[in-house]
Amino acid sequence: MSSNTLHIINQKLENEPEEILKQVLGYLDGILEKKSQKDWYEHNLNYQLTDAQKRELDAMENLKDEDFMPIEDFFAEMKAKYGV
Repeated sequence: MSSNTLHIINQKLENEPEEILKQVLGYLDGILEKKSQKDWYEHNLNYQLTDAQKRELDAMENLKDEDFMPIEDFFAEMKAKYGV
């Protein structure tokens, strides 16, 4: 990988919260653990969630509307952060 690519990745992630970085790291680990297999590319096209990821999604299944951020607040944060 070129140093330019690593620089771009660092720029994109440098101000992200720890939760995002953990997700990215988990995704990278999943990609890299399969790269020695012939079908690693196909594996990543058909990515399967880990048991931990499935449990995390299941835990979110019964959330109430109050558990979510109002869209106006979300939009304001995205606009402030990304200029959307």
